[in-house]
Order: sequence, then structure tokens, then C-alpha cells
Amino acid sequence: MATTGLSYSELSEDAKEVALNSFINFYVDQYRRGSLEILSSQVSNELMATINQILCDNAFMGHQELVNVSTRLSKPAYQKILTALTNVKFHEDGEPVVDWMKAWEQKEEQLPEED
Repeated sequence: MATTGLSYSELSEDAKEVALNSFINFYVDQYRRGSLEILSSQVSNELMATINQILCDNAFMGHQELVNVSTRLSKPAYQKILTALTNVKFHEDGEPVVDWMKAWEQKEEQLPEED
């Protein structure tokens, strides 16, 4: 079942900012949970390492402060990740068609279980 919507690169500049901000919030949350395996299987580990180093260096910060620092220092890396995630679709306003958490839960359910 294909999800309809626009890819990140098809969004307007304003919508890209909305998409970027929601993704960075999600990414920081997943980083803190130690749950980036699914994403690392889909995008460049080099991009993620760049982001993760900044998150690690500033781990003492609260969530929103960490999001702000990460946005300021890693924005191009996040943009490249979103461009590479061609299977993630957005509404015209930049909101994801499927909420980030729901999409990740669905992907986690599809992973093979360990014995």
C-alpha cells in the first residue's frame, strides 16, 4: 500500500522547514532512546555520525535546547537525510503523512525477531 503525498524535495521552502523541525525533534528523541537502527539502515551513516557527535557532546542539555543546538549545527545533514528518505511522504504543509513515531513502530514490527 503506497502512501500518497510529497517527498521532502517536492515541498515548498516553508513546508520543508516544518518537515525539518518535526524530523529533528523525532531524531533527537530516538537518539536519546538509542533507537536509530532503522534509520541507519536507510541513510548514510556518515551523516548520522555527524549529527550524533553533536548530540553526544551536548547530551547534558534538555530536549528542546538539544534540538535547537542540533538544528543550528547539523541542519544540512538533516536535510540530506530527509532528501534520501524518498519513501517518507509529507502533506503540502510539511507535516508527515504518517506520524514519525507511528511510521517507526510499523517498521520495528517488520523487523525479524531474535530467538
